[in-house]
Amino acid sequence: MESPKKGLRCAAIAAAIFVGIVGVCVMANKAAAPVAIADIAATYTSYRKVTDSDVYVNPELAMLCRGASREEVEAAKIKHGPHAHTAILVYMNEPAAQVFSRGDKVYPAGSVIVKQKRILGFYDYKSGKNISRAENGVGGMVKRAAGYDPDHGDWEYFYFEDKSKIQAGRIQSCVQCHEGAKSTDYVFGTWRTAPATRVSAAGQ
Repeated sequence: MESPKKGLRCAAIAAAIFVGIVGVCVMANKAAAPVAIADIAATYTSYRKVTDSDVYVNPELAMLCRGASREEVEAAKIKHGPHAHTAILVYMNEPAAQVFSRGDKVYPAGSVIVKQKRILGFYDYKSGKNISRAENGVGGMVKRAAGYDPDHGDWEYFYFEDKSKIQAGRIQSCVQCHEGAKSTDYVFGTWRTAPATRVSAAGQ
């Protein structure tokens, strides 16, 4: 006949195993929960900043879906002059930042990469004031679960200038642009060597 103490021990062990299994399932479900674009828009500045500070570029380079290379920055300044009035900052959440910092080429589902575009120093005719800095749009990409868009790495793209009006999905201009980075899971890495401070044109 089984002793009461042994029976209690068995019951306790069974309960602990059950709680552990439930906990693992809850954690798995939580990890698998898709990242909402609205949440990214509200919190992306808390992500890891890949660019140490503003990377100053000409306006046409700031509008690119991808990052601008040092060569492109220099070429634009030769063509348009040394006065760069726009800048970009790149943010990544931890899953994306870890892959990027290691130089790996495959990003896990849930990875988020955001590029914030800014205008620096302009005259606002509506208010009649000189504006020293203003956000000029935010673009980004989120790696979704396998099957979202398998032909293009399962990335969802988004863009907004107003957080209440976000364009998101398989944005064709973004999809086409990022085809150029297919070998690195559709992620450009030009910011890895981009200057963290203002790049002066020759002779400036």
